[in-house]
Amino acid sequence: MSQEWLLSKQVRFGKVDQLTLDQSGNIYVSNLQGEVSKFSPDGKFMVEYAPTQVASIHEITASSQFKVSLFYKDLQEIVVLNRYLSNPIRYRLSDFKLGYVEDVAPSNQQSLWVLDISDFALKLVDYRENRLLEQKSLAQVLNQNLADILSFHSHQNRMYVIDKSSGIHVFDNIGNYLYKMMDKAPENAGFYNDYLYYKSNEELHLIHLYDGENLQLPIKGVAGARLAFANNRLVVLTPQGFNIYQYLSGQ
Repeated sequence: MSQEWLLSKQVRFGKVDQLTLDQSGNIYVSNLQGEVSKFSPDGKFMVEYAPTQVASIHEITASSQFKVSLFYKDLQEIVVLNRYLSNPIRYRLSDFKLGYVEDVAPSNQQSLWVLDISDFALKLVDYRENRLLEQKSLAQVLNQNLADILSFHSHQNRMYVIDKSSGIHVFDNIGNYLYKMMDKAPENAGFYNDYLYYKSNEELHLIHLYDGENLQLPIKGVAGARLAFANNRLVVLTPQGFNIYQYLSGQ
């Protein structure tokens, strides 16, 4: 283990498959049954959500500290929870006259970006009023026959489409294409403040979203491809749960 990182806590919680952090560093993990658990930044269990219908979660989004969004890809449903993981509101994506949704990215308190592969388009939906706000074809940027979209994210009024075959593409807040950020797409990427981060070759890369600066922090010995970073903490999934590491140098 690099001396810059301290393993501050190991949380044994059984097999979990999804992980995210909110703006305050609270930790959210889910299992294959679609149950979501929330932990404090130091790994203390707080609350849990258990759905009435068992299904795995494709994406957890907690970009707002006041709500958590769950995307059940197999069910083509979105579930919105409050910060206590209660009062679930369920939205069926078929109600928005969409085709097959491959991924979602909540934009603000009531809008949602979706990747509709039926017509290969980015669409912005107001899910409270059931209105389509924007629709932009991805064909202007990607070849549908070659595209292998790993994920896409809404962050600081921009959209980031991460495609395995061509890299990271950046769009503005209404879906207009801006530029390509990287030619090579990381398998698992996250966002923290003004940075995109990912793990590569036992290093944590933090790419500044606006000036392109690339910070590289060694994380030798940190096992696991799925991780999340915020507030000088690194949370890494393990077969037994997750580990929390503290960055000692204060970067």
